[in-house]
Amino acid sequence: MVEVADTVGAGDSFTAAFIASILKGKSVAEAHSTAVRTSAFVCTKKGAMPTLTKEYTEA
Repeated sequence: MVEVADTVGAGDSFTAAFIASILKGKSVAEAHSTAVRTSAFVCTKKGAMPTLTKEYTEA
């Protein structure tokens, strides 16, 4: 669970992380997990495009 600051960008970040993971050859379950974590992170920041940490950009 995360403390939500802003939900703008949540769906876009989920979709982008999911598609990128699938294109990298991850399973649907792995892609879903990465997408959920990325979207949750985005929701903890204000605005639609927070800077992602290395943890998220390498996932």
